[in-house]
Amino acid sequence: MMQIQKYTRRNQPKEQQEFSKNRYSVLYTLKGQYQHVGCSSQEEAQHVLGMLMTDGNRIPVGIYDSQTDSFEWEIIGQYFHSQDPISDQQERLQEILTISRALRRRDASWQPGFMQTPSFFA
Repeated sequence: MMQIQKYTRRNQPKEQQEFSKNRYSVLYTLKGQYQHVGCSSQEEAQHVLGMLMTDGNRIPVGIYDSQTDSFEWEIIGQYFHSQDPISDQQERLQEILTISRALRRRDASWQPGFMQTPSFFA
């Protein structure tokens, strides 16, 4: 039996459309405050995370995936995170998931469906 995909107004499969809506958030801190950059794909999010690694002012934290509600720590943070007891790891993960969701809700309330990429030169 042939499987039929549903298409949107843009004539794209639903799966592809989800990628265009900033599915990923790259979290970082700037002056002690959490910030994020919306990205449409995992590749774009990895690229932004890499750029943050070389920024002297911003400290990269990791990538939040809104579709799976999961978080991937940046490489150095992942190492230190894995050294802690499981209970501390779970507590830290829940904290960062809460922060990620809050940042996305905040930005969605400003301009629904759009998260602007901040300038790295600000």
